[in-house]
Amino acid sequence: MAVVNIMEKIMSERINALIENMDCCKCELCKQDMLAYALNSVEPKYVNSAVGELFGRIDSTKLQNSVDIDIAAAKAIAAVSASPRHNK
Repeated sequence: MAVVNIMEKIMSERINALIENMDCCKCELCKQDMLAYALNSVEPKYVNSAVGELFGRIDSTKLQNSVDIDIAAAKAIAAVSASPRHNK
């Protein structure tokens, strides 16, 4: 397994879950912008094995980490929704 930032997968999953029931653009461009915005506000967690990925996911479920992820995702959704890079 190559070295990857496990926060990218975790944040992508969280953003997809949050926007599912929101009235915002769900196109790939906006979702990628949301992901980039959110990832820039959280600490990266690099792993290079399946075991490392598992521990990273477990760590993300701790209350404070989960709250930090949700806050970063919500801010990203709001920012991109307010100013998407395409016509509404």
